[in-house]
Amino acid sequence: MESSVLTTGLLAKTKPEVIDNLNNGQGTFLYNHNIKEVKVIADKEGGIEITTDAERATGTMFQYDSVRVEYPKTADNIFSTLLTARYPAKTESKLVNEYQSAMLGLLAESAKAPYEDFLKDRLAIREMVDADCETYNIPMDL
Repeated sequence: MESSVLTTGLLAKTKPEVIDNLNNGQGTFLYNHNIKEVKVIADKEGGIEITTDAERATGTMFQYDSVRVEYPKTADNIFSTLLTARYPAKTESKLVNEYQSAMLGLLAESAKAPYEDFLKDRLAIREMVDADCETYNIPMDL
């Protein structure tokens, strides 16, 4: 059984590094992204709840998503790993088939929207990864 390499909605007390080397001798690292500071309410039992209510907040933390990326450390590899984790090949294929069916008039026009949304998300992911890789001097490819 394949385990997911993507974890979303993580919380940390300190801002996570965008690139977190796992130092496992295999060049594996975590690409932490969508990092944002959030207000939280901590309860007596140690539970934490994210809130938008500044008056009820007891502190702030950093919420982020993390994807495990295998060697090589390149923008193309980070992008490919993240895109595949978010949209497995079967999902992408289904979106393409439904889009093409709508183009041929076999499905309603509304069947195009999910694939168009995927393409917009794909572009946003590419831009995010490229910007981070430029900041951290990570090459596009080997």
